[in-house]
Amino acid sequence: MNTSHQTGGFRPTTGFDQPDFVALRPDTGDEHVLRLYCMPPAGMSASFFNAFTSHLPDAVSVHGLQLPGRGRATGAPVHTDPRHLGQLLADRIRHDDSGHPYAVFGHSVGALIAYETVTCLVRQGHRPPTLLALSAMAAPHHPDFAAKAPNVLLGGRKGLEELFGRLPDHAGHGPDALISAWIPMLADLLLALQFRPHQGPPLDTQFALYGGEEDPVISPEALAGWNDISSQPATPRFFPGDHTYLLDNVEAISSRLTTDIVTSLRGWACPADDPASPSGECSLGNLRGRTRS
Repeated sequence: MNTSHQTGGFRPTTGFDQPDFVALRPDTGDEHVLRLYCMPPAGMSASFFNAFTSHLPDAVSVHGLQLPGRGRATGAPVHTDPRHLGQLLADRIRHDDSGHPYAVFGHSVGALIAYETVTCLVRQGHRPPTLLALSAMAAPHHPDFAAKAPNVLLGGRKGLEELFGRLPDHAGHGPDALISAWIPMLADLLLALQFRPHQGPPLDTQFALYGGEEDPVISPEALAGWNDISSQPATPRFFPGDHTYLLDNVEAISSRLTTDIVTSLRGWACPADDPASPSGECSLGNLRGRTRS
């Protein structure tokens, strides 16, 4: 069953074993300005970003990536081919494109998925997002992640939890539950290790780079390495915490992300037939202050 929301027109459902976007906060009609696609870290489902919806402006609709093998799709075959996954997600974004601006945000392995998705969109001739926000991950050409991933793989449960945080409590209730929790994480690690260095011209979209001040896996240099493949380099922003810093700084990161979204929308013109903006200009209003209570 397809759980995504769309602004209009028929959207085909995806299968149990196919990736899709879940509407954590659906498009809101006339006040909708931007659709934000969020890619979660290894092993996590779309619900990873639930905490952020109440801190982002109402004008931003939030759609989380739901990959097979986790959440309601536990037990479905997982994806380990980054190029194929990027193409599938690019197709979903293209199909749902209403002409409004959109942004893509990925954390950890989700940052690599976000990058591959945007790369596929550009390769297909589709317009890129106004903002590509990447968190806690090295650029594909930087050796940091690949050098440290074997320690995670060889460290068993302890290694995984040092990187991704505590596994779900149900994972300790028997070998079957533990395997179900491990499979998506290991699959996403394998996915990350198969990314190839960027080919072609730099991506012509605004970047935002976020990281944890005490991240044991991704160094500041590795995070800054994303600027090598961007025509609009960004200053990395760091927050207290390790590789899972995101969930400890929800309000602060939401505020920073909102600022970066507003910056990326400067000069953007909405579709001419948009009833929310008859002049053709996107009305941002006081976007920073428009959040749900």
